[in-house]
This record gives sequence, C-alpha cells and structure tokens, in this order.
Amino acid sequence: MDAYLFGAVSVIGLILQGLAVDISPYLLSSLPYLATILVLLIISPDAKSIQLRVRASLGQPLGPND
Repeated sequence: MDAYLFGAVSVIGLILQGLAVDISPYLLSSLPYLATILVLLIISPDAKSIQLRVRASLGQPLGPND
C-alpha cells in the first residue's frame, strides 16, 4: 500500500512540474518522502499504547524451563 501512495504522490509531482506550477522542483521531488513520513506519523501509536503492548517478561532472563 505504501508503494502505491509513494508512486501516486510521485506522479502528482511530475504532473505539477509538467503544468509549470510555480513550486520548487526540489519540493516537488521530496513530496513522496514527505507524504510517507506524514502517513507514518499518523498511523504510529502514541507512547502510552506502546507501553500497554510491551511483553511482561521483557528484560527478564530466560530460565532453564523456558
């Protein structure tokens, strides 16, 4: 799914360049990367939900029966 988003935003940037929109070509070239970072920030969980999903045995050494 991420590849489709990256490709779509890349194509949008190329279309805008073809239409001679007055936007820096460097900004248009970086749009796919910025969109990917934005999506990752939106879907990434907050710190509290990360703490809720941590395994209870994290950091404890394995015993002989484990």
